[in-house]
Formats: sequence, structure tokens, C-alpha cells
Amino acid sequence: MSISPPPGAHSRPSPRPRRFTREEVRRRQIIAVAGLGLVLLLAIGSCAALLGRGDPGAKAPGVLDPTATALGDPSPAPHRADDDAMVAPDVPTDAPALAQLPAGTVLEDGEVLGIDVANHQEQIDWKAVRADGVSVAYIKATEGSGYIDPEFADNWRGAKSAGVTPGAYHYFTLCSPGADQARDFLAAAPVDDSALPPALDLEFDGACDARPEAADAQAEVDAFIAIVEEAWGRRMVMYSSSDWRSHYGLPSAEGRPAWLYSDAGRPEYEWAVWQVRFDGSVDGIQTDVDIDVVRPEVLREHARIG
Repeated sequence: MSISPPPGAHSRPSPRPRRFTREEVRRRQIIAVAGLGLVLLLAIGSCAALLGRGDPGAKAPGVLDPTATALGDPSPAPHRADDDAMVAPDVPTDAPALAQLPAGTVLEDGEVLGIDVANHQEQIDWKAVRADGVSVAYIKATEGSGYIDPEFADNWRGAKSAGVTPGAYHYFTLCSPGADQARDFLAAAPVDDSALPPALDLEFDGACDARPEAADAQAEVDAFIAIVEEAWGRRMVMYSSSDWRSHYGLPSAEGRPAWLYSDAGRPEYEWAVWQVRFDGSVDGIQTDVDIDVVRPEVLREHARIG
């Protein structure tokens, strides 16, 4: 409702609008823009709080969630091995164990003497092994899934303390998934850049009786290799029996270090590890033992990733 002025009364004239200077106008514009920006920031913050309210464990952007790796998101970066950390000591020219080589065979430049062992070698005197001239040793770590060689930890520590460069190998079976076997292997043989690259033993002897189709068997082998190689940052050394090769072939060997057996002289194919005999004799070991010749530089080069 409006009230009219009494007769004869005069309305008060409206004041003239004030004129602002350019500087005052500019200042007011700046204040208005700043105020609008503050409102937008507050609105965005409120929306983020509402979205995160249902997840009390939500992390702010850019903050690493310590559980993310365990949950598999994001995936950890593949390990990049320090190739220079792997060193194999020289073998003295008068080392007694050199007598274990085939008649007429001597170590050539870039070759060292090695052995491969498992729990059936029983307790090993690694200092005596090294004094006999052995430079490197592949040591059985695991077989299938759920089995760790009972002597592995002692053999690993003993070899390293005696100056013998160790490497871990896994005996693969076809009765459990390759991924499960890989996890067990890594639990027993964690990454060690100073060690030899990990090795995979593909045989039927002593393993389970399963004989899946070739594609299925290869898929499990590939799964094992992929997991271990990503963890170690090195390609695996591949050993296989003639029975395995005749039954399944060996497609996984392409581009990886080869561990070959030959009792008739050096293998004709490129090799990083040459197994020369199964019935060797080395001081510090009371049983027969496998004797190997190893080319550390070939091993290093063929195992390198990237």
C-alpha cells in the first residue's frame, strides 16, 4: 500500500546519482572478480566433500594410498635390475674342481665353473666348495606350489658367505597354476641383483603325472615367467629335458638365456650355462653333484630387459 502526500506538500527531490572515478570502478571490478572466485572454490570444495563422505578412507588427489599396491591399483613398476651388481669370481687355473670337466676340456675366456644343487646334496660346506674352485651355484628354491626346498635358505646364505655367487631355480610342475608357483618362488627367493638370474627347470621326472594340452601347459609356463621376470627385472634362464622338448617344444626359450646339457663337448647352440655332467665330485659335498660351465657375460646380456 502507498500513502499519498498531503495536498500542498512537495516531494523531496531525488538525489543525483554519484559518479565514480575510473580508479574506483577498476577497484570494484577487481573485488567482484575475487569474490566470484572465492564462491566457486567454496562450491567445488563442498562438492568434493560430499562425494568423499561415503568413503572415509578416500585419499586427497596426489596422496599415495599405501594399500593401492597390495590391491593391485596402481600396479607397481617392474623392477629394473642393476646388472653390474652380479659378479662371478674367477676360477684359479689350478682349481681342483677343474678335473670334473670332460677330458680335454678347459675353461675358455669368460667362463667359470659352477654347480647346481638341491636338498638331496644334504648339508654343504660352502667354504670347501669355493676352495675347490667353484665360482657360481644354482640352488633349488621351490617345486610346484606349496613346496620350498628345505635346504634353500641355508644354501643361499652359505654360498654368499663363502664367495660363491648363487642363483635360484624353480622346478615347474603341471599340477598347479603357474601364477601360484611364481608367487611361492618369489616368497622363497626375493629379488637380489647380486645373484644370477632366476632359472626355470622344465622336466617330467619326479613331477606330477598331468599332461595337459600344449597350449594349456604353455599358458601356465608363460604366467610363471611373466610374474617372476617382472619382479626380478631379468629374463629367466631356461633349462628343459629332452622329454619336455619332444612333448611340448620350448617356445619360451626364444631370447632367453639357455641352460643346455651336453656330455660330448660344448653345445652347438648359443648357451649361457652348460651342464657337463650329473655325477660330479666337489669338495664340501658328500654326494654326486651336477657340474656346470657358466658364461657370466652371456648370462648377463641375454637376461637383460630393456
